[in-house]
Amino acid sequence: MTPPVRAVLPTFQQELDPLLLMPVRLFIACLLADGEWSDDIAVRSALQLGERSFVTHVECLRAAGYLEIRSQGDRKKLRLTYLGWDRFAEHVGALSRVAFAAVKLLPTTRRPRGDVGL
Repeated sequence: MTPPVRAVLPTFQQELDPLLLMPVRLFIACLLADGEWSDDIAVRSALQLGERSFVTHVECLRAAGYLEIRSQGDRKKLRLTYLGWDRFAEHVGALSRVAFAAVKLLPTTRRPRGDVGL
């Protein structure tokens, strides 16, 4: 018989940020986590995103107050706000705890692939 699983989901659901659950937004936050102004083209290039998709994600983060945008001629500079950095740090910490909890739930032995367990 397997041991009962503690109710961990509600805590994680409160700590995980819904905006940062989408990997692209999480990766944008990662690239801006140093708090410096970064060129939008450099961030977009690092993620290999098309302009339309990138702008959609950046605008979502900006609208939530997670990042600020500064125009410099044709270029735009991006950086995380204090709120954005705090939410990013909380989210990454929660992801770490989720992964740790998931590892603890893994069986210690693995059933062979051909065994259906019936």
